[in-house]
Amino acid sequence: MHVALLSLLLTFQPPTPPASTHATVEARTDVGWVGPNQKFNVVVIITPEDGWHVYWKDSGASGAPTECNISAPIGYKVGNPIYPRPTVFEGKEGTTFGYNKQVAIFIPVTSPEHMNSNKVKFEVNTFWLACKKICVMGEQKNKLSISTNQTMVGPLHRDMQLVRWKKLLPKKISELKDAKQVLRGNTIQITGTTTKKQVSFIGVEQLGVRFLDSDVKYLKDNRFVLTVPMELDFSVANVDSIQIEGLLLVGSNDNDPCYVVQVVAKPDTNIK
Repeated sequence: MHVALLSLLLTFQPPTPPASTHATVEARTDVGWVGPNQKFNVVVIITPEDGWHVYWKDSGASGAPTECNISAPIGYKVGNPIYPRPTVFEGKEGTTFGYNKQVAIFIPVTSPEHMNSNKVKFEVNTFWLACKKICVMGEQKNKLSISTNQTMVGPLHRDMQLVRWKKLLPKKISELKDAKQVLRGNTIQITGTTTKKQVSFIGVEQLGVRFLDSDVKYLKDNRFVLTVPMELDFSVANVDSIQIEGLLLVGSNDNDPCYVVQVVAKPDTNIK
């Protein structure tokens, strides 16, 4: 009797709720609907729990990158995610880059020239590592249904939250006054003008590229020269050229501007 009762209780025991991943994810677009051959963004909003943080697309000395993958309908072209300026964390593991408050990642999408339905569905799969005293992997799938119009492109949403998120995205280096980026051998030299009192650089690590400690000199009239030395190994990367990418951080606050730095290194220009 007792054995039968125990078996019955085990059979109908409610499922154990999943362990907390210490962050939540939402997905939306920045347009009211989508028209033919229209460029728009799928926006992935990640909110870490208080005291926890997730990581940038390059986590730094430890951690793991936050990744967003989109399954799109046939004919839709999905670009690379655009991550907002990360916070720089200093810890016993070294320097890491990430977010300890709500952020929005923008993923550019282009619709096809001809629309064949009134609605399209996207699936957004987001992976992250949340850390506090311990680290926990997280994954969430979001389904997104978007209305379409066969003749008219959709209007851009203008809510204040979306405007604020867009302001935190990296800008083109050409938008910084007097900005120049030059690759000299194994060194990137970045110059520009800013009234902000702090300038720094974070690079996106990849196969064949290792960033060393950068050095900045502040000149007259708010000008600066930032030198970023690197170790380049084309044999390891097994390519004829390497697209090197990083962020120029201007100012010390998370809402200060940042700028995309991109240069192409080739073996014949890799003069030590």
